[in-house]
Amino acid sequence: MTEVSNQSVDAQIKSAQTPAEQHAALALILGTSGRLAGDGQIADFVRIANQRQIDLSEIRYAQIAGRLVWASLPVPNPGRTILMLGPNQLIDPLQVQPAGQVIQQVCFDYAFKGVHMAQALIDPLAVDVRSIYLQHAFMEMAELLYLQANVRRPAPPPPLPEGFLWHTYSSQTHAQFVGAIIDSYAQSLDCPALNGLREVEDVIQGHQAAGAGAPFDPLLWRVLMERETDRSQRPCGVLLLSRTDQTDAMELVYLGLSLHARRRGLGTIMMKQALASVLADNRRRLTLAVDSRNAPALRLYFRHGLQKIGSKIALMRDLRPLTLAQPS
Repeated sequence: MTEVSNQSVDAQIKSAQTPAEQHAALALILGTSGRLAGDGQIADFVRIANQRQIDLSEIRYAQIAGRLVWASLPVPNPGRTILMLGPNQLIDPLQVQPAGQVIQQVCFDYAFKGVHMAQALIDPLAVDVRSIYLQHAFMEMAELLYLQANVRRPAPPPPLPEGFLWHTYSSQTHAQFVGAIIDSYAQSLDCPALNGLREVEDVIQGHQAAGAGAPFDPLLWRVLMERETDRSQRPCGVLLLSRTDQTDAMELVYLGLSLHARRRGLGTIMMKQALASVLADNRRRLTLAVDSRNAPALRLYFRHGLQKIGSKIALMRDLRPLTLAQPS
C-alpha cells in the first residue's frame, strides 16, 4: 500500500483540450501495473469514445511542475449520472492531493450541469485509490461481480404458471414497469444503499442506456404480471435485457421480483426466459453484474451456468448537495 502523504503540493488542474493532452491523460487513466497505457490501447479507446460520442475534452488532469500526475474522464449517462474513469493505481504519495482536487473539480462541474450522481468503479486491490474517493464524499455501494455464461443448448421460452403473463415495454406499459421496479427494491440485497437515492425515472433511463452503445429495444424488456381478477393485474417482476456492441453477447441489465412474488419459482422462470432470449437473438453469451452480498441472486445465476469473470468496487457520490451549498 502506498503511504498517504499530508504534504501540500502545488498542482494545476486543467481540461485536456488538445489531442496531445488527451493522449497523455488517457495513458495514465488506462495504465495498469504501474505502467502507462501504450499507443495502441489509447487509439482503440479513442475510436470507441468517438463512436459513443464521449467528449475527451472533458478530461480534467492535474500537473505538478509540468508533469501529469492524475486525470479523470467523466462519461455522462442518461438518468443524470456520470461514470468517472480514472487511474486504478497510486504510484507516488504526491498523487493523493492532486487526485482529490481533480475528483472534486469534476464533481463540482457536473453538479452544476444538472448531474445528480457520480459513480466510480475501482479495482478491489486499489485500496489507496478507493480511499481517495471515500475522502471526497463517495460512498462504497457494493462489490460488483461480473458474471458470464456461454449459452449453447437451444430451449423454448418457459411456460408461465396459470394466471401469469408477460408484457413488453411500451408507453402503455411504462407504469407497470415503474411499479415492478419500485416493488422489487423492498428488502432487496442488490445494492441496497442505492435505494431512494435516485428517482425511478432516472433509473429507467439509465437501464435503457445499458448495452455499451447498442440501441434500446423495448421488446427485450418484460414485466411479469399476475392476474388478480378478470380486469386487474399486478406487477410481480421485471426482466430487462439489452444487446451489447459485442455481437455474440446480451446483457441482463436487471432482474427483480416483488416481495410477494419471491420464493415461488418465478426467478428460475425469468432466468430461463433470459437464456432463451439470448439464443433467439442469435447470440451466445449472457453477461451481468451483481452485488457480491446478494446470495439469493448468486445462487440463481450460478445454478444457470454463470461464472465470475471479474469484479469492481462501486462507489457513488450524490452531487446535489454541491449546488445547495452555493450561495444564491
